[in-house]
Amino acid sequence: MIKGLYASFTAMEAAWQYQDVLANNIANAGTPGFKREVASKESFRDALISQSAPIPAPLGARVQDIIGQIGTGSFIAEFATDYGQGAMQPTSGELDLATTNGFFAVQGPDGTTFYTRDGHFSRDANGDLVTSHGYYVLGSAGEHITMPFGATVVSPDGDIAVAGQPAGRLQVVDFAPGDLLRAGEAYFTSAVGGTAVAGGVRQGMLEMSNTNMVEELTTLLSVQRTFQANQTILARLDGTLDLAAGQIGMVRA
Repeated sequence: MIKGLYASFTAMEAAWQYQDVLANNIANAGTPGFKREVASKESFRDALISQSAPIPAPLGARVQDIIGQIGTGSFIAEFATDYGQGAMQPTSGELDLATTNGFFAVQGPDGTTFYTRDGHFSRDANGDLVTSHGYYVLGSAGEHITMPFGATVVSPDGDIAVAGQPAGRLQVVDFAPGDLLRAGEAYFTSAVGGTAVAGGVRQGMLEMSNTNMVEELTTLLSVQRTFQANQTILARLDGTLDLAAGQIGMVRA
């Protein structure tokens, strides 16, 4: 019975964490360049055994022969970012850019380099190309891109021309998925340098969030039902324990 309490609690905790992830995905469904997070769950017993060494084989048969079937609930094994392509949305902005390869490199106020698929760029008061958050968009050599005013054309390789004159080249780099760490709504950092990629830049378009609202809402409903079901089980087990402690053990005259 105590094991049942623990199983219900861990299932509720997993559902609560997953609900936070889903809520964040839904909240950023309209954020350009946002990459949704997904969670994977597994039983605590399997996770614990997989991290124990050495383990006599065959483990499954030995465990069931000695103590029978056991189960101690579930937990969130990990959160992972889904880097799948978001929908491309045409805009009227000549500085709105999207890429199907890699990430744009930008620089934050403290000098930190971030990587993003949010290509909603503009010029600041000094003529530098900046993101919607005011971060500097970096050129291929890591420099700020200063752009005079005029008709702007951006090639698929990221070459920028203003009024027919070269103005710089965007730094577009790609990474192995495990090399990126989430650092905001649509921003990532990395401890390793990315690999420069060419091609895939599209002018006058923005890559939207890859959140699928139907899928997220359906999963959220399922997670909420899981939480409620385990909450009910927990309450009933608690009542049963209270009955056992308070009445079954009483000695009647």
